[in-house]
Amino acid sequence: MGRAFPSSQLCSNCGYKNKDVKDLAVRDWICPECGIIHDRDLNASINIKNEALRLLTVGATGIA
Repeated sequence: MGRAFPSSQLCSNCGYKNKDVKDLAVRDWICPECGIIHDRDLNASINIKNEALRLLTVGATGIA
């Protein structure tokens, strides 16, 4: 996982990338794709956990 991983911008439910969430003042947002309501920090923590598990499974290079 690189520094540029968009943990708070990705919907942890459907994977939609919401670029409007780059604004740190946005604390909650609704995914326009699936409609789930996100708390910015909780959503980011779910995405970081999922990415860490993915990297443990396939490796940092993405090659299994």
